[in-house]
Formats: sequence, C-alpha cells, structure tokens
Amino acid sequence: MSEKVASKPRTRGNREGAPYQRKSDGKWVATVYLPNGKRKPVYGNSRTEVVGKKKKAEREIEDNLPVTAGRTDTVGQYLMRVWLPVTLAQRVKAGKLADSTLDSYRDMVEKHIVPHLGRVRLVDLGTTHIRSWLLELAEKPSSHTRRKLRPGEKKLPPPAKLSTRTVAYAHAVLRKALNDAVDDESVKRNVCLLVDAPTVDRKPPRELTKDEVRQLLAAAADHRLWAYWLLLLALGLRRGEGLGLRWDDVDLSAGTVRLSLSVQRLRGELDEKTGKRKGKLVAKGLKTPASKATLKLPAFACVALREHRTAQEAEQDTARIWHDEGLVFTTVIGTALEPRNVNRVWEEICQRAEVERCRVHDLRHACGSFLFADGVDLKVIQGVLRHTRLATTSEIYVHLLDEVKDAAAESMNGVLVDLTAVKKRRERAS
Repeated sequence: MSEKVASKPRTRGNREGAPYQRKSDGKWVATVYLPNGKRKPVYGNSRTEVVGKKKKAEREIEDNLPVTAGRTDTVGQYLMRVWLPVTLAQRVKAGKLADSTLDSYRDMVEKHIVPHLGRVRLVDLGTTHIRSWLLELAEKPSSHTRRKLRPGEKKLPPPAKLSTRTVAYAHAVLRKALNDAVDDESVKRNVCLLVDAPTVDRKPPRELTKDEVRQLLAAAADHRLWAYWLLLLALGLRRGEGLGLRWDDVDLSAGTVRLSLSVQRLRGELDEKTGKRKGKLVAKGLKTPASKATLKLPAFACVALREHRTAQEAEQDTARIWHDEGLVFTTVIGTALEPRNVNRVWEEICQRAEVERCRVHDLRHACGSFLFADGVDLKVIQGVLRHTRLATTSEIYVHLLDEVKDAAAESMNGVLVDLTAVKKRRERAS
C-alpha cells in the first residue's frame, strides 16, 4: 500500500485571502467582508498600503462604525451628486424643506464650499481643513460690493469682505450636509461640530418711532401701493405674505384676511450657456403652520383696501394688457410684484420721508412694538404676528418704545421715592 501523504495544515482561516496585485493597472487589492456577508474591495499602490486599509476597515466593522476605508468620493462629489440632488430634493418632495431653502443651500455650496473644500476626500476631511476654510472665507471679497454711488456719496467704499453672518451660514450648511453624511454612513463623524463658527453680532431690528411711521405713511400716501404698506403695519405681515395676498382671501364685509401664500424669488437652474441662474417668482406655502391664519382687519385698513380695489379696477379697465391672477397687490399689468422692486420703492419712500433708511420688515416689528406699547398682552401679539413660540415675540419682535421706557423709569422713580421716605423719616426722628 502506498503511504498516505499528509495534507498541509491551513495557514489562513476563512475570508483571510492574501492581497494580490492586478496585472491591468498594478494596483494592489484586498477584500473586506462586511457583516451582511457582502465583500468590499479596497485598493492601494503597494501591498503595505492595502493591508493597512483592510485592517482599518476591519477595526471599523468591529467598532460598529461606517466602513470608510477605500472610499474615494470627494466633498464636492458628495455635495453636488448626493446631498443636493438626492437627500435635499427628497425632503422638498416630502414637504420637509422649502424650495427657497434648498436654493439657498445650493448657492452656498457652489460659491463658498466646493471651491475651497471640493477636492478633499470626504473621509479625509478634518478639523484643520475646516479651520483653514473658515479663515479663507473671512478674507474673501463679497460678491455684493456696490457698483453705484448712493445719494451724497462721492466715491464707492472699498470692496467688502464676506460678513461673519455669511461665514457662519456656510459653516451651518456644511454642518448639515455632514450630519446627513454620518446618517448615510459615508463618514464616521461630523468634523464641523468640532470647530466653532464665528460669532455673529446680531443687530437689533430698527426701532421705528410713531413719528417716523407717521412720516413714512404720509410720504407713501400718493403711491399706488399705499394700502400694501399700511397692511404690513396693521397686520404685522411679512413682505412676501403681503405680495401673495389674493382677493379671494379677503372678506371686506366680515373684515378678515386669510393668509396662505407668499411670493418669493428663486434663483432657478443654472444656464450652461451663460453660466447664470435665471430667477423666477413663485407662490409658496407660508413659513410655518402658525403663519396660516385668518386675521381681523382694523376698520381703517378695510377702508384702505376698498379704495385700493377701486383703483385697481380702474387700472385694469385702462390697461392695454392685464394678467388677472387675482392678486391684491400687483404691477401695472396685473402680475406679481418683484420683492426686490418693493425694497427699492420703500427706500425711495424713506428718502422722501426723510427717515433713516430701514427695511420693509421693520414695519412688522413696529406692529408688535406699537401693540405692546398700547398695553396689548404678549400672548395676543404672538397671535397677531403668528409666531410658534412666545419667546420669539418677546425676545425678537417687541421692542420697548421710548414712551414705554420713560413710563417704566417714572414708575421706578415713584417706588424709589416711597422707599427712601422711610430712611428720611428715621433720620429726622434721630
């Protein structure tokens, strides 16, 4: 009988194949086995490199972390191919994100994130990258540098740098994107959370006095949109809410207005020929569920709207073209008003009224302040301004007017006089 040849003992366990070199491109390849049974190849330029990547992947699997070894997608690829067109687009479709918010995020990604961090591999992105990026943004010239002189100016100011608010917003957008990358198991951690964004000094809203508002309304009295400015003040409307108001939402007999839409401008898709975005006006749902409400019109505002409707009907009768979209406030041909044009008209009214330049939105702040000064309860003001939280009303929108501050000081003076009277009586008695 022939002798039985002893088999060689196994030197490797299952799934412990040795790395090998591909003949096609000379790359070294190793195989990592995932918990679900699937295989994931990792690549390297040398045997040592690929073995290191395999060990790293196996440690990540043991620690129940996303397997990042071998991933080659860059920050730019993730943002432009996954986050914007898939993750955020799905949220818009689900009604969890506004189109305008997606538009704003896309603009920030294209202008201030991808040009600086786009080539960095997503898995290699570290705190040093983030800090260097924030320093670069702080020195970056702003694209909103003025090219025209304002009244009274002899020369243009030097080009401005990006504001701290813009830099902080860019940091916030990248932080949101990396949060989603962590959820998608594309990265192990969000490095943006480890680097502080610049502190934004939030300027308090402009406090319009009653005299200033009186001057502004007087200067706007002859303008075809006078009722618009009055309504923003009377109901504390946001600019877009007033522009989106339709006659079907107005019941002048009952003296009510139903708010449901807002007019905004979106930048639109990029035109490959011109390299620019052609914007478009859209009517969208309101900011929060609390924003959708039926408000009671003050009698004076009712009269103003009746006069405005009469004037609009006269415009419609004499206009060569009229696009009847049912809007309360329109252009001279019946179409929706451009929000930026409304801002320009408001600046002209401020100049005519000789009132320091302020925003259209400051009329909303003035609504809350005037109601508060008149003794209206904060909870009622919250309902008028349609805030979800009472803290928003009390901390941001309601600003004490000078007469309220004077009254508070006078009241405290009476308290102090009364308290110190005891001290004076004791001094006389001694």
